[in-house]
Amino acid sequence: MFNRQNVKEFRSDFQLAVAKLEEQYGCNISLGTISFDGSELRCKMTARKGEKIVKATKDDFKVGDTVGIDHRRVNKNDQFKVIKVNSKTITVEKLNVGNGGIGAQVRVSPSLLFKK
Repeated sequence: MFNRQNVKEFRSDFQLAVAKLEEQYGCNISLGTISFDGSELRCKMTARKGEKIVKATKDDFKVGDTVGIDHRRVNKNDQFKVIKVNSKTITVEKLNVGNGGIGAQVRVSPSLLFKK
């Protein structure tokens, strides 16, 4: 019978079990959200080729850092300055505005930021 504790143990055991496969095939395997009831559990597994991507946390940034935002709607060449580090998000201001405009301030998840 599956319960919360069993599912947590399953996830950690799964990570240990696939470590050999990751090394053998040169990919990163991750397990998505696990749904379960008493007799079964379901989840999505993703394997990606390439280097393991470590997501940034709020502790990786401090006020004054120049960063970029890794998002499909944001130009990769845009630069932002960290203004405030909140408990869950980071407030940034756009630097390369052009035409004397004022930079927009945006709250962003730390996992979307990268240092420039």
